[in-house]
Amino acid sequence: MPVATLLVTAVALLLSLTSNTITRLFTDVDRARRINTEVKAFRDELKQAIQTKDKAKEKKLKKREKQMMELQMKVTKERMKPMLLFWVPFIAVYYLLATFLGGYDAIVAVSPIPINLFIINIGVPIEVSGSLVGYGFSLFWWYLISSFAFSAIIMKLLGTSPS
Repeated sequence: MPVATLLVTAVALLLSLTSNTITRLFTDVDRARRINTEVKAFRDELKQAIQTKDKAKEKKLKKREKQMMELQMKVTKERMKPMLLFWVPFIAVYYLLATFLGGYDAIVAVSPIPINLFIINIGVPIEVSGSLVGYGFSLFWWYLISSFAFSAIIMKLLGTSPS
């Protein structure tokens, strides 16, 4: 099991590194960040105009709203291109991993504490001789946990975070 745990974690790390590197190469991250900052400032200004009931300012800002939405859609579309390009290979790697590890519901990691995702208990209790020894995580859940754990760090290191 420790080999499976480390393998799934390494694959999640490698795929996150690959996708963020491709994003960095195929998108203008600095332009996207500038546009996101501009759109956020616009939304904050519009929200403030609505809250303070400044109808003149609100009307003026509403005229620019379509332009801001179009800018944000361009950024979203640009960031989606690399993801669409590598979606199929990433799914193939996941299926290959599942085949290698004995299936999608194979337990690949064990935690001494339960981990709940909102109201879903994602760990399966594992008992030995009637005594609880931990909570097992399937390939899907461990891959998801590993991906989330590394993606934010890698995005910061490669400068691909949207904000």
